[in-house]
Amino acid sequence: MLETNRATAESYRHTRRLLLIAADKLTVKIGELEADAGKKGVTGMAWSELDRQRGLVFEMIASCSYIIEWLETGRMPGNRRGIERRAGYQREIPTDPSVLSAVLEEKGDSALSDMSSECEAPSLALERALGGLTERERDCYRLSQAEGFTLAEVADVLKISKSSAGTYLLRARRKIETNLREGGGSSVG
Repeated sequence: MLETNRATAESYRHTRRLLLIAADKLTVKIGELEADAGKKGVTGMAWSELDRQRGLVFEMIASCSYIIEWLETGRMPGNRRGIERRAGYQREIPTDPSVLSAVLEEKGDSALSDMSSECEAPSLALERALGGLTERERDCYRLSQAEGFTLAEVADVLKISKSSAGTYLLRARRKIETNLREGGGSSVG
């Protein structure tokens, strides 16, 4: 017996089969009414009601087919490209820096704010090392290294994919390493 509380492709297939049977029965009834109408002069009111019901059943069949395709493919039917194949600017949502600060405060981990309160003026070497980073790379590096967030948490906070967060973090590490080497410092890892 099918479970009624779970939306699965199989449950929608079962529903679609039942709807197809109902549509066939309505079509047969409409055919019988048309045959009787010629003999008895039956009004078109019963026929139009059955035709309306058949139209509703056909709409439900189309909806079931649409949902089945969505459940089986994992993407909206009719789309040529899924979200995983979109360009970076289509996938990523720009993040407001104030939202990032609010999330950090909410998290309760304030390693970076503790560090900045202890050292009022940040060192020139650190400024030089972080100087060449883009805002997104800086956010990923800060969340990962200073706040101790996992890659998945960084991606969630910044509303980007986990692989994008990893790419930004890797670029940030490479740039920092290059900047520190040029400035005469040690490497960061």
